[in-house]
Amino acid sequence: MNESDYHQPPRTNRKLVFIVAIAGVVLCVGTAVAGYAIGRATATPQAAAVPTPTEEFAPITESIVAEEAEEVVDVGDVVIEPEVNDEEAVAAPVAPTAVPTDPPQQLEPETPAEPLDLENLDLAIFDEVWGLVDGEFYGDLPSNDALVYGAIEGSLETLDDEYTRFVPPDVAALLREDYGGAVEGIGAFVNENDDGLVEIVAPIEGQPAELVGLLPGDIILEVDGQSVIGEGFYEVIAKVRGPRGTEVVLTIGRPSTQETLEFTITRARFEVPIVEAEMLPDNIAYVQLNEFSANSSEQLLTAVSELLDQNPSGMIFDLRNNPGGLLAQSVQVADLFLEEGVVLYQRDNQGGEREFTAVSGQLAESIPLVVLVNDASASASEIVAGAIQDNQRGTLIGVTTFGKGSVQLLHELSDGSELRVTIARWYTPNDNSINKLGITPDIEVLQDFESEDDEQLQRAVEFLINGE
Repeated sequence: MNESDYHQPPRTNRKLVFIVAIAGVVLCVGTAVAGYAIGRATATPQAAAVPTPTEEFAPITESIVAEEAEEVVDVGDVVIEPEVNDEEAVAAPVAPTAVPTDPPQQLEPETPAEPLDLENLDLAIFDEVWGLVDGEFYGDLPSNDALVYGAIEGSLETLDDEYTRFVPPDVAALLREDYGGAVEGIGAFVNENDDGLVEIVAPIEGQPAELVGLLPGDIILEVDGQSVIGEGFYEVIAKVRGPRGTEVVLTIGRPSTQETLEFTITRARFEVPIVEAEMLPDNIAYVQLNEFSANSSEQLLTAVSELLDQNPSGMIFDLRNNPGGLLAQSVQVADLFLEEGVVLYQRDNQGGEREFTAVSGQLAESIPLVVLVNDASASASEIVAGAIQDNQRGTLIGVTTFGKGSVQLLHELSDGSELRVTIARWYTPNDNSINKLGITPDIEVLQDFESEDDEQLQRAVEFLINGE
């Protein structure tokens, strides 16, 4: 077949997360991949204005670094990040089966920290400070809710864990909207990068962000003429989103060309499918999983079954730009491709360990398999990719994954806000922690996002045809 047959995107709809979809889920990344979708929709987006170069990007980069150094910014769940909902994780352990050849080393339990003495917490100095501010500050004072939420967020920063976070009610409502699937916005997946800036992970095919020319790697600097540098991930997302038919002006920094560009985008309503599947030339099956939500494994099973009915010679499983989701779903998805064996180990700070395993008898346990990953494949995606790689079930192609190896428990609070607490770390079947490291693919292929061709997909096809 001709390489030009494989363009980017190769399927009917190409998404990214949540992300952002923008959508945030919990095993996952949530994170800085936390991919979060800046809107998802099915409606045909209206045309937007052509981008206009405004000024050089380099000096803006310097100001970004200077401002960000003064503030610790919350990492998006993506989407962005990332994250894992352990309510799902603890629901029903998978029955243990095969034991790895080299059992993992048992970690020495960490010395438990002294519990907080909340009943005797002395807030006198807090009252003293804000009493003085209330009487002397020249300017607008925060509301009581804003003051309390700010205190909570600041205190959680003392944990030095970017995934334990408080989500205010308005932002939590935004995330719950994502869970429902349909969103109004510009149609792009985003995450929070290492500098605390909101970065476009991937525009969704056919949606406003793609139509105006946003590219992966673009950084949101301003929304409607107001700088968002130094603002929290979710606050920026809320500003970018809005009712369908309304316009938003984004000032974008494009590191690849050192430009600053301005885009006027008409928002739309849309929905991103969880699973996309098709038969490619050369009798190769292709299936993409966009997130690990409550029924992802069920939808994936249906799609894979329909592909296998066409007797493909091999299968490409695309986890690129997948920010993660529910832990239990990651185990079920891995089980679809694994005959048996360990999927992951989960350990807490008390030395407790859970083993999640696959059982034989699933549909796709023997078909030649390639898994596509990139730096926006996070959390639950990494669980599946790591299980397939360590069990030598398939070949990973792409670039090193995001690197989120922790599990969060999601609490919905009485006022509609949310608290996500890191409760454990997870390890691949070979007892490797991928946290902040990611998973290195077996075959590294960089993707040129300005190219119409999907080089990573092309390489996957070549591997399945030639075996190398």
